[in-house]
Amino acid sequence: MTGKSETAGKRGARTKAAAKPAAVKSSSQKAASKSATNVVAIRGPHAERSAAMRKRLIEAAIECLTRLGYGATTLQVVTDTAGASRGAILHHFPNKVDLMIAVAEYAAGKQNRQVARLLANTEPGMDRYLGITMATWDAVQRPPAIALLEIMMGSRSDPELGARFPAVIEALEKHQREGVWEQAQSVGITDKEQIEAMTWLHNAAMRGLAMELMFSKDLPKATAAMKLLKRYKMWLTGQLVTRPFD
Repeated sequence: MTGKSETAGKRGARTKAAAKPAAVKSSSQKAASKSATNVVAIRGPHAERSAAMRKRLIEAAIECLTRLGYGATTLQVVTDTAGASRGAILHHFPNKVDLMIAVAEYAAGKQNRQVARLLANTEPGMDRYLGITMATWDAVQRPPAIALLEIMMGSRSDPELGARFPAVIEALEKHQREGVWEQAQSVGITDKEQIEAMTWLHNAAMRGLAMELMFSKDLPKATAAMKLLKRYKMWLTGQLVTRPFD
């Protein structure tokens, strides 16, 4: 009995000794896990602050472009408008062209979402297809679209901006063409070439009217012109629904 008891005691001691490193390992794992959690917690808010600052600078630039125009919208003016530091804007946008491209991409997205919101409660089919025109006109008068116009005009005299900006505007126009064509098909139109030409004409007309409105401030005249554009679209739609153009 005594021998067995001593043997059992030794085995128990060895079992406890073997269990001890496992406990140490578990504690180490917990510490590592806690450390990883702390890293995520530190990185998370930093990334959010960085994204918030970037958005703040872009929206300040849109305000400056709308109020002052492209030429007067400098990095310093945007920094002052955003209430940010020089270091903050240079961290996100090392030069004006980088800022303008970011503004253009952001503004194009805002414009697309605004049109989508205005059409969300419109019945699919002819109502939505015809409604695209006035929804787009509403969006074109807002600051993001005005900022796009200012950047477009500025790209004529800035070679670097002129080289980078067309890709942004082409992506916007491609989105518009595809959206109009999708709605045109839903009402029985099969002439894609005419729909794309109409979309290009409408974009050019609306941009021109938006620029005219900036100078003249004559909203009734711009509204009358848009009604005429809408009538033209209805006439063209009637032609395209009954027969494709040759």
